[in-house]
Parts: sequence; C-alpha cells; structure tokens
Amino acid sequence: MSHEKYFIIVVGLIIIVSAIYHYTSQKPLTIYHNIRPILAKNITDVAKHNHATALLLFIYGLIFILEGVIFDQTVVLHIAIFTAVPGMFVVMAIYEFFIRRKYSKR
Repeated sequence: MSHEKYFIIVVGLIIIVSAIYHYTSQKPLTIYHNIRPILAKNITDVAKHNHATALLLFIYGLIFILEGVIFDQTVVLHIAIFTAVPGMFVVMAIYEFFIRRKYSKR
C-alpha cells in the first residue's frame, strides 16, 4: 500500500475513534468542537443524541477507510479530497436538520 492509502485509512480511523468517544460520553456532544457545547437541559435524551451523532461520524469515517482500501493509489488522495469537502457539508446538514432537531427541546 502507498502512503496516500495509509493516510486516508488513518483519517478514517481518527473519525471512528471520535465516534466511539461520542458514543460513550455521558455529556452531550456535537460534531462542532470549536463552539460552546450544548447543555444537557436543552436535549431530550443525551444518550440517544450522542449515539445518533456517533453513528453519523462512524459512517463518515468508514467511507474514508473504504476509499483507502478500494481505490488505486494514484487516485485515492484525489477521491478522498473530493469526498471530504462535500462530506463535511453533508454531515453538518444531517446533524442540524435531523439529529439536533429531533433531540433538542423546543
């Protein structure tokens, strides 16, 4: 395997480790790590919220790992870049429109 393939697989593993942290956390976590965290009193079920967020991150990380395993070394980095940028927007949209709306108190 080439260095590019290892790099993409490591990126996917880092995202999956973050998903595991989200899954096991007792406090509410979001996909945004640079803002104030949401308060537990503003969420209907913290565990389900964290599990849904963890599943979202796990799938996103798994996509990177599959790209690193499946694609040829000459295109793997280009494919990963072209899926990372739109993928971030898709992950944010799914989180905002489905997960956050479902578990936030109104």
